[in-house]
Amino acid sequence: MSRRTTARTARTVRTARTARTGGALGAAALLLATGCTTMSNDDSGRSYDPQPMKVAAAKDLVRARSSTIFDTAGLREANNGAPDAAPCDGVDDGFRVRHFWSMYAPTADALKQAMEKLHKELPAKGWKVVRFEPAKSEAKQLQLDVEHEKDHHTATVELLLPSTYKDASKWEKEARDSLSVSVTSPCYTDPEYQVGD
Repeated sequence: MSRRTTARTARTVRTARTARTGGALGAAALLLATGCTTMSNDDSGRSYDPQPMKVAAAKDLVRARSSTIFDTAGLREANNGAPDAAPCDGVDDGFRVRHFWSMYAPTADALKQAMEKLHKELPAKGWKVVRFEPAKSEAKQLQLDVEHEKDHHTATVELLLPSTYKDASKWEKEARDSLSVSVTSPCYTDPEYQVGD
């Protein structure tokens, strides 16, 4: 990690204090099983021109957007996976940053309340609600899709409650109830960007 990102990371590391690697892996597996659908990142439908930005700065901005979501939810526990850069199709030197993480609460009701809080309060912080309804999956988990009106970041939050699933599999029984979050930046350009940054 560069010195430039250390200060910003320190602000969000509190969200990882109680995280466990097993919890993160369990959440990832749960997303696959529930048919998680994040907002479309189809580069062909961009409504903006990709702006120049260094990869490190783009990751910092995604962390900041994730911190806003965490603070708004009012929960105290989360895992905090590292943001990852990936190429943008059809954009020379183009990349976007994705950040996958989860929030936890002592009860399913507390998670439901946090989800409602995000739906009601994120618009006042610059986010436009695109979707708030059950996902089109067998689990029909509640899904919130939002887009930041200033800088085109998108986020998907899903209410995952494996404790309520009928005929839950072994790994579902071991997974924690959570709010699963994915934050995605718009495309940026950086001539120094390399896959793996």
